[in-house]
This record gives sequence, structure tokens and C-alpha cells, in this order.
Amino acid sequence: MARSRVGLDIGSTGVRAAEVISGDAPTVVRAAQVPLPVGAVENGEVRQPQVVGEALRELWDRGGFKSKQVIMGVGNQRVVVREVTLPWLPEKELRASLAFQVQEFIPIQAEDAVLDFDTLGETEQEGRRMLRILLVAAQRAMVDAIVEASEHAKLTPVGLDLNPFALVRAVGTADEGLDLETEGDEAVIDVGAHITNICVHDRGVTRFVRILPSGGRDVTLAIARGLGVEDEDAERLKRGEEGAGGPPLEEVRRVAMSRAGTFIDEIRSSLEFYTAQAAGARIARVVVTGGGSKLDGFMDLLRGRVPVQVDRGRTFRRARSELELSEEAAAEAEPVLAVAVGLGIPGRRS
Repeated sequence: MARSRVGLDIGSTGVRAAEVISGDAPTVVRAAQVPLPVGAVENGEVRQPQVVGEALRELWDRGGFKSKQVIMGVGNQRVVVREVTLPWLPEKELRASLAFQVQEFIPIQAEDAVLDFDTLGETEQEGRRMLRILLVAAQRAMVDAIVEASEHAKLTPVGLDLNPFALVRAVGTADEGLDLETEGDEAVIDVGAHITNICVHDRGVTRFVRILPSGGRDVTLAIARGLGVEDEDAERLKRGEEGAGGPPLEEVRRVAMSRAGTFIDEIRSSLEFYTAQAAGARIARVVVTGGGSKLDGFMDLLRGRVPVQVDRGRTFRRARSELELSEEAAAEAEPVLAVAVGLGIPGRRS
């Protein structure tokens, strides 16, 4: 019988978990989310571990998860992802010496970082066997705060993964290839409240990762400042809820689309950077998920500025859902559960 895994996503505005059973196709059997108070997590970093821990306790009570062992994700500005080339070594020896070999490639002291890598392939330089890897370096203090929050809730972290990798497993066309007339790479974009993760992959093999310090919260703040309303009211207006005596929704939409347009230009620049620095690279499709992508008009604006096929990520198409949700509730849940579901799906090193 296939064992289940629980993926845990600690976001800036809420904590989410999904229990996934592997098999011929992944199946989501339990999922839940609990909001976080402002300031508990900022820009994807846990600032108040005990507050987050209390939210995790509530999350487990609400979700009814069968295990307290969790696969946790990271994805913020304290994570560095670089493609580097190193002299070939057997994997065991490379892992043992990794800290000594990669210091020049990362802006973090190796002893202060949690290091990992994915192998991309082999090459040869001046007759010497070399190895291309995708290096991941996360600040240890940031990881420790996440672990502390989970342990406060009596959870046991048994794995740590990069959110962009989890997103590819959740909504990417990883194994079956791109169902497109023209071949190319696929970019998976997750728009959160404070952080946007971008991962370009070729049938599940990661080629490029960029983590932007922007998201749906930037649109909320633009509405608040541009229209002179409180942040809470701006969030409500952003969702299309018009209040008595407040600014008209037409004006709200104008401000929201202006800020979203600037943000989308950042996304486009990141994709253009990838295709410019990778010889022969071409992005053929963009898949979008995350709560920030639900902003009315966001997808249309993205389609207008990124000249490739742009689709919404379908978490419950990749992983079959056994959650008792209405069709409308499932559509609302899909974008925000993508990371948690992806963490629950075994990866190449799981």
C-alpha cells in the first residue's frame, strides 16, 4: 500500500498542508489552510515561530492529517539558486565536499547555509570531466526558524524542498512533455502575497529559478496608497467587494492593473533573462498558480505581455482530488494548494 506524505507550505499570509498518496497517479486525500496574523511571516520568512506554530496546531486539528511528519518548503530571498560547473566526483564525495567547492558561487558563508543540488548533466573542459549542477543554498537561520515553528506544533520535519521544484511536480507537464505544436521549455509561476516563484523546466528537469520579492500584496498596497484607504479595505476592494462611500471599483481596477502591469514586466524580464543566457533556450508555455494570480484581469494582462501560451495551473488535474469540495471551492483552492501538494509528491531525490 502506497504511503502518504504531508507537504507543508508556510506562506506569508497563511499555512497550508496537503496529504498526498502516491501511486499510478498522486491523490490528494486531505488538505487545509489557516490564515496567519500580519507580521508572523514576512516576505516568506518566519518572524514569529511560536505564532506560526500555534497556527500549525490549528491546521492539523482542522485538516485531520494522519501523520505529523512533514516535507517543508522554502522559497524566498534567503535562498540562492545557481547553475554551476564543478569537477566530476561521485555523488557521495561531491556532497561531502560541496561546501568547500561552491563558496565562490554564493553570497552566503557556506557554514551558514543549508546546501543541496540537482545534477543537470556532464560536460568536458580541456579534457577534464565536469559536472553541471543546479546549486541551492538557503540561509541556515531562515531554515531554523521554519523548523522551530513546526516543532512548536509537535510536527517532525523529515524533508526540506525548494518551493519552485514542488510547483513543477504539482502543475508542470513534467513527464509527458509539452503538449505544444512547437517544442520548448515550460515556466511555472506561483504568485504569492509577498513572493513570486519562477521555475523554468524541461520535462521536469529544472533549468532556471528566480524568486521575486513581489506579489499580490504589492497590488493591495498600491490601492491603499493610491486611493487613500486602509490596507484591510484595499484588500477587500481588490477582491471586487465594493463598500459604501468607498472609491468606485473602476478606479480600483485601474490602480490594480497599473501595479500588476509593472509586476508582470518583472516576470517577463526574468523569462527574457533566461532565454538570453541559455543558448538555444525557448519558453513555449507559461503555467500560473498562486493566490495572487486570482486578481481579476491578471491572466489577461499576462497573456498580453508574454507572447507564449499562458494557462492556469491545475493542481487537481495533476494530482487527483478526493477532497469533499464543491466545484467552485475546488477552483478557489487549486491555486493556493499547489506548493503543499507538490511537496507531498515525491521528487527525484525522495
